[in-house]
Amino acid sequence: MATVGRGHRAAARGRGGKVARGSGKTTAAPRVVDPWLALLAGAGVLLSGYLVATRALHAPVYCPAGSGCDIVQSSRYGTLFGIPVSVFGLIFYGFLLALALYRQSHAARWALLLPAASAGVAASAVFVGIQQVAVRATCSLCLVSAFLSLGILALALLRRPRPAAAGSWLWSGGAALAVVAFLAVGYARSAPAPAATGYAEGLARHLAASGARFYGAYWCPHCQDQKAIFGRAARALPYIECDPRGVGAQPQACIAAGIRAYPTWEIGGRRYEGFLSLEELARLSGYPPPGGGL
Repeated sequence: MATVGRGHRAAARGRGGKVARGSGKTTAAPRVVDPWLALLAGAGVLLSGYLVATRALHAPVYCPAGSGCDIVQSSRYGTLFGIPVSVFGLIFYGFLLALALYRQSHAARWALLLPAASAGVAASAVFVGIQQVAVRATCSLCLVSAFLSLGILALALLRRPRPAAAGSWLWSGGAALAVVAFLAVGYARSAPAPAATGYAEGLARHLAASGARFYGAYWCPHCQDQKAIFGRAARALPYIECDPRGVGAQPQACIAAGIRAYPTWEIGGRRYEGFLSLEELARLSGYPPPGGGL
């Protein structure tokens, strides 16, 4: 009987329970909050909330000089399915904060924390990579978020139960892959659709020949949309890159012209800020409209 009793107590410990001294009864694992996870997730909530607020209010993002947070948020990679990326970050950190403050056993919390942290690190890796490769600007606040995600994942790995359930690692890898696939689909759907036509080619050449100017920045989504409606004919546009980091940049020309917003068109001695359709460009520059009449 003593052997059976010891076996019963060992099994209870393996399930995270405790055996009361002098009895064969087990007690449930303690339900506690996680202050360290709450601290990291709370910082993420504040950071994401700030970015959401600045996006909603169209206010400039406060960052150290040269960080490029405003450029990253204004680029087409700053939204997914029409929703600002910072909103997804707020949801992510909000979930982790709730997970930290809800009283539950360590094993139950860890089973949710590891997949969530893995997904967060995967998303941060994609965002930072896009900033370096596509946007060519670095948002310091995004880097802070990436380090917070790494810190949360490190916390999860250091606190893993022993032995950890084998399925936890599989779920974590699946969560990371699912997030990467979600981001890939979202950014693919937000890419401007090309619309190359013979009419667009003629209009682009007419704009260049008439002395029109198209000022923009490589990271500006409205500039990308402006080029997209010309399709392949965009290469014939009289485009002037204003950001010094862009290919063939002419920042001094933009400064001399007093450019304040992108895109900006100068046509016939007049200035027009914002996206213009092919019909508007044709009318303003004196080019025949798509229907063929004047």
